[in-house]
Amino acid sequence: MDLSSRILGTHTATKLRDRAASAVLTIGSDRFTRADLAGVACFNFQAASNLSAILSRELRGGVRVRNTRDVYEMVSPELLASMPRLGAVSLAVLGAAFEAKGLGGDAALDAWAKRHFPSDKAVVTFDTLKARDQAEHADERRREKARKRARRNTAHETRVGRFVDRQATAHDE
Repeated sequence: MDLSSRILGTHTATKLRDRAASAVLTIGSDRFTRADLAGVACFNFQAASNLSAILSRELRGGVRVRNTRDVYEMVSPELLASMPRLGAVSLAVLGAAFEAKGLGGDAALDAWAKRHFPSDKAVVTFDTLKARDQAEHADERRREKARKRARRNTAHETRVGRFVDRQATAHDE
C-alpha cells in the first residue's frame, strides 16, 4: 500500500504504517500482524483483538497459555466455550492462527477439536458447546437460588419460633 507522506501527511502515514506492523493477535509469546492473518485469509481483526484479550488472562482451571502451540495442545474447545465474549468468529481467528503457525495441517480447527474430543464422543459445533455451558451455568444459578431461599426460610422460621417462645414466657410471668 502506498502511504504517501506528502498526500496523507506525515502523522497519518506514520500511524497507518505502525498500525499495519503492530500485532493484532497476541497469544502468549506469539504475535500476529494483520498481514500474517491476511496471509491465511483471516480479516476479522476485532475478533482477533477479543481473542487476544481473552487468552492473555488466566483461563478457567488456572490455565495460562504460553504460545499458539500451547493453546493447540492444552486448551480444549470446551474450555474456550466457557469463556465470555468468545464466539465462533473468534474461534475461526484461532484456527487462522493455527494455520499461520502450521499446526493441524489444512483443517486446523478440525484437527484441534479431534485432539481434544474422545473418538467415541460426537463433535458438535462451537455454538452448541456455548449453549451447553450456558445451560449448565443457568442450572447452577437456579440450584444456588433454591438453596439460598431454603436457608433464608429456615432462618426466618427459627427467628419466628424464638420470638413466639419469648412472647409466651413474657405472658406467663
